[in-house]
Amino acid sequence: MSDSWFREQIAPDGEVEDGCHPDEAQALQSYLNNKTSPQEAAHAIIQPTLSSEDPFMNLNSLWDLLQEALIQLSATHIPRLITLLQAIQDLPDPETTIIPTETADPEERFTWKELPRFGHLWADTHRRDRWRENLSTALSSCPTLENRQKLRATHIRKAHVEAQLAVQNVGGIPLLDWGYETIADALERSAAILDFEIPAAREWIAVAGKELYQGAKEGRESWALRTKRDMGKEDERMSLGRWEFWEQRMRECQERSEVLEDAGHWAAEEMRKLRESEK
Repeated sequence: MSDSWFREQIAPDGEVEDGCHPDEAQALQSYLNNKTSPQEAAHAIIQPTLSSEDPFMNLNSLWDLLQEALIQLSATHIPRLITLLQAIQDLPDPETTIIPTETADPEERFTWKELPRFGHLWADTHRRDRWRENLSTALSSCPTLENRQKLRATHIRKAHVEAQLAVQNVGGIPLLDWGYETIADALERSAAILDFEIPAAREWIAVAGKELYQGAKEGRESWALRTKRDMGKEDERMSLGRWEFWEQRMRECQERSEVLEDAGHWAAEEMRKLRESEK
């Protein structure tokens, strides 16, 4: 693991808007090099936040460091990074729980439980609402197969990380909402970017399939299903019928390209197994 990645994350001028605190980078590097336990690393990595004049603002740089690590470092580090986040969630709350600063609501309570603002920062940073627009810009600036493959791999990695965080109840990621949104967008929109969205949907099914299917059995409501999609069901409730519709769409998509063949076939089979396991 290169030292340069950790150096690049540090704010050169000490401003939290430009990067993380050196102690945060050092704590993370020591942990990933197996020099500290999750609990030791969690205690060390939050110290700059606790000593900051504006802890809420400093949180953004800490979460940004850990989120970048989840996306950019080797995928083998993902389980340990999530374990570190769980250790931070388990930390006792600071003695001062209300921080009246210009950047925080005077009544906002500072607590490590659910990692305050983590999920919101993830959504904002990775622009879940505008990723297609950003993808179009990136592909227009460099319309090569290599660039498309690189961007696709990053998109799939993000879906995998989101699903893992949601299943393990880390950071307040809404499992059903984000999972259903990813799958419905891939399978219920004629304008879906299939080589990106079908593999991303596969990641959610692979990681959180049981939870997503349980939601279908229970007829759970989700804001993600309220969105009108031209090939979908206009119903905010998930259902077994919709699950079977998604399974069929996966089988249809797998015939379109080599990229979709593997992801679509695997996802459809996994969806079938989950459905038949309940019979």
